[in-house]
Amino acid sequence: MSSPFLLLFSLILLINITFSPIQNLASASLEEAGGLLKWKSSLQIPNNALLSSWLPLPMNSSASVPCTSWFGVVCNADRSIHRLNLTGSEIKGTLHHFSFSLLHNLTHLDLSINNLFGPIPPEILHLSKLVYLDISGNTFCGVIPREIGTMLSLESISLGENNLSGLIPSSLGNLTSLNTLFLFYNHLSGGIPNELGNLKSLTNLALSLNQLSGSIPSSLANLSNLRLLHLSANRISGSIPQGLGSLDLIKLALDDNQLSGNLPEDLCHGGMLQKLTVSCNQLLTGTIPRGLIDCPSLVRVRFDHNQFSGDISNFGVYPSLGYLDISHNNFHGQLSQNWSKCKNLTTLHMGHNNINGYIPPDFEKLTQLQRLNLSSNHLIGEIPKELGKMTSMLYLSLADNQLSGVIPTELGSLHDLLALDLSSNKLNGSIPKTISNWAHMYDLNLSNNRLSEKIPSEIGKLIQLTELDLSQNVLMEEISSEFQSLQSLQKLNLSHNRLYGSIPNALTSLPHGIDIDLSNNELTGPVPQGANFVNASIQGNPGLCGNVT
Repeated sequence: MSSPFLLLFSLILLINITFSPIQNLASASLEEAGGLLKWKSSLQIPNNALLSSWLPLPMNSSASVPCTSWFGVVCNADRSIHRLNLTGSEIKGTLHHFSFSLLHNLTHLDLSINNLFGPIPPEILHLSKLVYLDISGNTFCGVIPREIGTMLSLESISLGENNLSGLIPSSLGNLTSLNTLFLFYNHLSGGIPNELGNLKSLTNLALSLNQLSGSIPSSLANLSNLRLLHLSANRISGSIPQGLGSLDLIKLALDDNQLSGNLPEDLCHGGMLQKLTVSCNQLLTGTIPRGLIDCPSLVRVRFDHNQFSGDISNFGVYPSLGYLDISHNNFHGQLSQNWSKCKNLTTLHMGHNNINGYIPPDFEKLTQLQRLNLSSNHLIGEIPKELGKMTSMLYLSLADNQLSGVIPTELGSLHDLLALDLSSNKLNGSIPKTISNWAHMYDLNLSNNRLSEKIPSEIGKLIQLTELDLSQNVLMEEISSEFQSLQSLQKLNLSHNRLYGSIPNALTSLPHGIDIDLSNNELTGPVPQGANFVNASIQGNPGLCGNVT
């Protein structure tokens, strides 16, 4: 072969070698785009949808078009699609026509918060390079494909808030790079696989709001990097593995299950625990572990509706604590002044225990407190007037104790109060006129005390009231006509007092359908005409005439 021909042949060969990979890459990129267009054609998409940028490609299109102008599409250096983010795009349809095999370079897939439905196809295994998968907030149904357990590059899986059912595949235990597994709010059943204990990189595990049963696997104690564990609202039974106490958890939610036994001794051993909820298990017992009582990092804690016991006087100071509920247990002891040092408390529920002693006046220092419930205990003494300085208070219940003395007029300073329950105590004296400041209150219960004198006319200032119960006191004199101002009232109970005089016609102007109980007083005269008195309880008033039943 002569030298010119050899030179020409070499040049042609060089061109083919140089441009052939580029042509192959371009062809592959256009195939990926074509696969997405095929899937798009199967979807229901609003007219103004973000996917309107996904336009059919002309014959001579550049492979870079989807990478530069298609919403939610990101390409790598080779112009291959490696990220697809369509979160909140209002698309509706299935994954039946999703081109898993063509999009094999995807590393991130986010289809969350849409209207996608149907099963998750097992062909998802073709996305072997996938690192991030989020299809939460849809209505996908059927089982979680066991094939997901072969996608070893996965670091984050979010399948929450769907209609998935069946078992959690044990194959997920193969995903040793996984740091996040969110399967909450589905219809998953069966036990929690022991194999999840192999996920040594896992930091977040949320399986709440399913129908999971059986016990908590002790293998979860092997997850040394775990910071968040949410198993609440399932049917999980048995004891809480002691090994969970050795983890440096930040959030632990085990509420609304059927767990029994004691809490792990070492909870909060690393001083990182912020959120702990074990409420509504009914069968959890024993005392609160010392390490947990001394845990300064706590922000939100719920022990309520169990059978915990112990002396609450031992509870410490929690500078970050905002929410604590220990109600419906068997705690005893007295209220410590330490609670007044928990400056960030907004909610403190201690009702339905065996707490005794006095309410500390130092509670006035809890200026952020909005909800205080000390009901159904054995508290004695007077209601401290200092509670009137807790001006953030919205809900206050001291009911069913043995409190005595008068209702402090200072409580009138709680201008934002929405509900007040002082029922079933030994309170006496008159209802203070400062109630006129409770303009936002919708529920007032002062029943079953020893309150006397006249119902103050200021009651008419509580125009947001829906329920008013002043029954079982020794209130006297006539019923004020100011009741006619309570146009939101749905329930009025003034029974078992010593009210006398006639029933004011003002009560007929209250909302239709109101539940009125004026029984067992000393009322006289005719029963007012009107729909509100057709079913009203007015028996036990011998001096009444008319329709008395």
